[in-house]
Amino acid sequence: MPANLTAEAKAKWNKAQQARTTKEKILALQEFLSAIPKHKGNERLRAQIKRKIALLKAEVRTKKSGGGRATERSIQRAGAAQIVILGLTKVGRSSLLTAVTAAKPIVAPYPYATQENVPGMLQFEDLQLQLVELPALVPDQDGKFVFQEGSVDLVRNCDGLIVMVDLSTDPVEQFDQIVAELARSQVSMTRLESNVSVVKTHAGGLQLFAAGRLVGCTRDQVASLLKSYAIPNAIVRTTGDASLDDIEGVILETNLNYKPTIVVANKADLPSAPENSRRLLEHVGSRTDVLVTSCLTRLGLSELGRKLFETLNLVRVYTKDPNASAASPEPFVIKGGTTVGELSRQIHTALFRQFKYARVWGKSVSYEGERVGISHVLLDRDVVEIHA
Repeated sequence: MPANLTAEAKAKWNKAQQARTTKEKILALQEFLSAIPKHKGNERLRAQIKRKIALLKAEVRTKKSGGGRATERSIQRAGAAQIVILGLTKVGRSSLLTAVTAAKPIVAPYPYATQENVPGMLQFEDLQLQLVELPALVPDQDGKFVFQEGSVDLVRNCDGLIVMVDLSTDPVEQFDQIVAELARSQVSMTRLESNVSVVKTHAGGLQLFAAGRLVGCTRDQVASLLKSYAIPNAIVRTTGDASLDDIEGVILETNLNYKPTIVVANKADLPSAPENSRRLLEHVGSRTDVLVTSCLTRLGLSELGRKLFETLNLVRVYTKDPNASAASPEPFVIKGGTTVGELSRQIHTALFRQFKYARVWGKSVSYEGERVGISHVLLDRDVVEIHA
């Protein structure tokens, strides 16, 4: 899609992003649609916005029919990463959150007990991962299972997904229903050749981490594009080749958005679990990891933190002041493939601009305290001493 929307169209998109309710968002998106220049280059964008409006209208119809009444509440990000728990009703989402965090969601024998987004913190070694249970997907008028109101934005903006299925019934059917709804929401659990994520922040300006090439654009042009959409502060991560069109597509939510995902197959303590687990593993194949669990007996739950840490491709780095005898006990949590230069920029842009060299202790160097340059790639548990 072209990066050539008018100032009026961008203003209307910003208005749609700030809408608080589904009905307000529908009206704002309709205004945005009318402001998009009508030419061949924008046909894909217009089709995507029309589809988004149709999905939001379907949410409204679902609420009116009594299929769901989830409130729209954003969840403030916390911890090293935010992971959303998805699933149909009664698969054990609340039980999982209760078992691995200190959160107290409603655990009830009746369906659709969870009616709002519920966060909890999972402790994994020396860091915390934020888990957010979403209300269950609900059937629409066509029998397709869809997200309840307010869920899609969290799914698109989180760091990863837990797709939860129930081994007491057909887990393959549940998995396919969730994958179909993710696809309708422009979310993929399969890694793309190139991927862009844009996470808005409250301060810090543009932080761009490119694990690949910026094609046909510069860092300054990326910053200008974000500012034109009233996004002065954001963390932008790219893999593979990424262009301004790709980045704008993420802003406008018209690109496929890759989310690292694990499947949690619950109720492994029941008689039907072994056969259903086998079928699920065969069906999912190499698309994503499957963790077989029982929230009742706690089977497999001790592996959840490690699985998420590895799936999200996280790395812990401990910084050390040149005059200090020991590193800070609190790690910086970065993505795998991050360089010393990217870490210094994340700490402070002035540190990056004045960077001279760094010393590193850990798995990424040949010997302890090795002197490295700005392009050195860091590994988990490295200690870094930056000299500027």
